[in-house]
Amino acid sequence: MHKHLLSLALAASALGANAADFSFSGQAANHNDKIVIDFQVAAGSSVSLWTDSWQSGLNFDPQLFLASGGTIVQADDDGGSLVNAGAGYYDAGLQFTATTAGSYRLVLNAASNNAQGTTLQQGFVYDGDTPIALAAWNQPSYDVNANDQKGGFWRLHLSGVEQAAAVPEPASVALLLAGLLSLSLALRRQQRR
Repeated sequence: MHKHLLSLALAASALGANAADFSFSGQAANHNDKIVIDFQVAAGSSVSLWTDSWQSGLNFDPQLFLASGGTIVQADDDGGSLVNAGAGYYDAGLQFTATTAGSYRLVLNAASNNAQGTTLQQGFVYDGDTPIALAAWNQPSYDVNANDQKGGFWRLHLSGVEQAAAVPEPASVALLLAGLLSLSLALRRQQRR
């Protein structure tokens, strides 16, 4: 009997052993920049996602969009302090319990850059705008007297997920591909000589 209980306890601990906490951070430059993180969860996982980017107005006001299969299933602006006590007033946060194992996409951007529909493919309000540097942009929630929310620092925390990775921006991927192509052409020229 004790052997079976020990086996069950070990199996249960192994199921939860893969869940981990991840943190990502970086610098956004423009009002329409989007930070995209893909992650996987196990069935039954309690997942918390939150920013602590705002930092009392030093940086932009972030918002989060959570999608499964391309469909936005949750969004938040200014609820981060409900998820984590370290988050500021304008930070964003989401929580859910995964009913099944699956993959999700999380999008972090500046508040008021709202989704234009129920899917990520429909885009966001500022997608077609000429980029405005955050240092020069007056975000709708900024304090005109303090001239705050001009910084581009962002930090995102994921708790209770199996794996997580940042998705590179299409411009970065295009630049990388162009570099690889030019390197390949240079190597071909050298081989011909």
